[in-house]
Amino acid sequence: MQLLTAIATLALVLVVLMACASDTPAAPAAPTPDVAAIAAQAAQQAVQQAQAAQPAPAAQPAGATSEDVAKAVQEALKAQEAQIAKSVEEAAKRAAEAAVEAAPLAIAQLRPEDVKAVEIRTGPSYGGQLRISTPSDPGSKWDMCEFKNQERLSYSVENFLMGDYNKGPSGTNETTYLPTLGFGTDKLATGALADSWSVPDPLTYSFHVRPGVRWQDKHPTFGRLVEVDELVAEMNRIKDCRWPRHDFLDEVTGDDTDGDGVNDTVTYHTNKPVSFWGYEFAWGPYLIAAPPETIELGTDVPWNQSGTGPWMTVEDGYVAGSKLEFEKNPDWWATYTVEGTEYAMPFMDGIVEIIIPQEAARLAALRTGKIDKLRSVRASDWASIEESNPDLGKVKPLERAHVFWMPMNKPPFDDLKVRLAMNYAIDRQVFSDNLFEGDTVLFAFPSSPEWPLHYVPLDQQPEMVQDYFNYDPAKAEELLDEAGYPLDADGTRFEIDIVIRNSIELELESAQIAVDFWDDIGVKVTLDLVDTPVLQSRLFEKQYDFLFWHEPARPNALNNFRAGHQWNFSNLNDPAWHAMWEDVLAATESDEQIALIKEANTSFLELAPAVQIPAGFSGDYWQPWVQNHNGERILAFVDYSTKWAYVWLDRDMREGRTGFR
Repeated sequence: MQLLTAIATLALVLVVLMACASDTPAAPAAPTPDVAAIAAQAAQQAVQQAQAAQPAPAAQPAGATSEDVAKAVQEALKAQEAQIAKSVEEAAKRAAEAAVEAAPLAIAQLRPEDVKAVEIRTGPSYGGQLRISTPSDPGSKWDMCEFKNQERLSYSVENFLMGDYNKGPSGTNETTYLPTLGFGTDKLATGALADSWSVPDPLTYSFHVRPGVRWQDKHPTFGRLVEVDELVAEMNRIKDCRWPRHDFLDEVTGDDTDGDGVNDTVTYHTNKPVSFWGYEFAWGPYLIAAPPETIELGTDVPWNQSGTGPWMTVEDGYVAGSKLEFEKNPDWWATYTVEGTEYAMPFMDGIVEIIIPQEAARLAALRTGKIDKLRSVRASDWASIEESNPDLGKVKPLERAHVFWMPMNKPPFDDLKVRLAMNYAIDRQVFSDNLFEGDTVLFAFPSSPEWPLHYVPLDQQPEMVQDYFNYDPAKAEELLDEAGYPLDADGTRFEIDIVIRNSIELELESAQIAVDFWDDIGVKVTLDLVDTPVLQSRLFEKQYDFLFWHEPARPNALNNFRAGHQWNFSNLNDPAWHAMWEDVLAATESDEQIALIKEANTSFLELAPAVQIPAGFSGDYWQPWVQNHNGERILAFVDYSTKWAYVWLDRDMREGRTGFR
């Protein structure tokens, strides 16, 4: 009886855990249950059931008294119960740990109705130029130290690791590759600049550089071999110029692992365990090497850029306000196997980004086939574009939350009451209805339902956090009165400028809605419109009093708010919270880290450093002649370009419809 009960209970645990770690598409708003808690509860129930069960009658040994028999049965039962309980608890714990390890693969799940693939009409073929659009001019300065234009740098330079394209929707569908800031786990990784990697201890992170890899055969590197020592020098340059961002990093060394006298491995030596080591060293935004020739010539001319990646800058390929052009790297190291045949990549001859500031013009270009892919189409345009172009491929991912950041280190936002008032003053449903057709996730930062293990829904947050997501302008005015900002004769409490990009129409509409709400409580906010590079410079130099930036949720989102971090939007300066986040960084066990992240996220929200509005869904659409693409966005940190190496064009179809081959 006890064994059957225990087996049944364990089976239930395993079913639940397998469901938690499943890749089956689900609505993003449904958070995954706490798998460890489920396992523990089920195991406890199994023990209780085993203890409550009655043993079968036992045969009485010769000469034994009834008291002896009863005692023997009780002892046997206790031993059996203990063994069953131990087995169930151990099995449930193993299952929970397995689910915790597997669950990060199931990020950014999509609703079935939000996905449409295009027919694969041709096998792999070579040639043609991919045409995509960008809403703003990124400028010509592409530099890791200044963290400018990482998205364009990713055409040429490579991370040590990247997401394995074969594990995405164009392969085994283990992930969508849609989260903006990477894929979150080395289970999805494959080698890029490095062909292997190891973490021999919690303070050492090593990457074996791909043998024979060469810089691109163009100005200024002309195809020479990559040397490990120059990679080490570049990593140290980045570490020093961005200090104290990498204060956990003691030293970067080149190591000779095969004894031939030539360094073949780059190793990071840290002064503390780095739980997000993949983000920091492998596929993240910071420690990515450019060749010394590029640094010497200057990073303000795109033609000077070189790397080891699939795409190369073109002389005169950047025309301000018009386009950015790239051509294939014919010597890229990677290959792609289709039905047993190995192909060199990239398949296409090149990529051109056409700068189209107007949203309506970008949509028109997609409708008429003048561009091949358009990202982030707003919900109000979906029905129209799907009616006019029914054979487009599509995905509709959850986008970043729009966030208004309040610097906590200077008035008026150094007062928690003022920060809370700015939150109470806005009606978030208005944003949802006007910007996203009512289809939003109300609470999507610092974690979101895309990361179910780390997400704590709003209704499980502390009461004060839940409260300030409510629209209560009377409460907002009361708090401002208490903070010493009464209404003056003309109905003004204080005036402030907010720095915001001038090129994203949806962001500007979002900001204007918020400005109107704040005006209702006497806070006069003026939009300070700037180009993206200017906004980033002012952010890094902390030259703003209020700032708008759309920030993506992810497990390590709050790493940006460490003391001295350039991306500390709210200049968060709370010592208790900083100590809490340091515990997160030091955690090496996944269940411990998850618990600490949840705790730090909640503490962050209690500080109310920002006003966040609901995160909405957007549409990514691509033409039917774009082959072997299923909506993938990234293969590393904001690397929107490497995925295109795996894609080919049905050029006959494109020429027949548009005249462009």
